[in-house]
Amino acid sequence: MEQILAFVLGAGAGLIIWGVVVAFRTSKLAKQNEQSIRNVEEWISRNDEMVNRRIDQEIDRVNQIKENLYAYSDSRVDKLQSKITTKEILKG
Repeated sequence: MEQILAFVLGAGAGLIIWGVVVAFRTSKLAKQNEQSIRNVEEWISRNDEMVNRRIDQEIDRVNQIKENLYAYSDSRVDKLQSKITTKEILKG
C-alpha cells in the first residue's frame, strides 16, 4: 500500500513539474507570437502608408495631365477661333 501511495505521489509530483515546464514554454511561445503579430501589423501599416502615398501621387499626376490637356485644348481652340474670326473679317 505504501508503494502505491509513493508511486502515486511521485507520479503526481512529476506531472506537476512537467505541467509547470509546459506552462512556462507556452508562456514563452505566446510572447514570441505576440511580438511576431506586432511585427506583421507594423509591416502592414508601413505598406498601407506607402500604397496610400503612391495612390495620392498618381492622383496628382493624373490631375496635372488633365490640366495640361485642358490648357492645350483651350489654346488650340483659341487659335482656331482666331483663324475663323480673321477669315470672316477678311471676307466681310
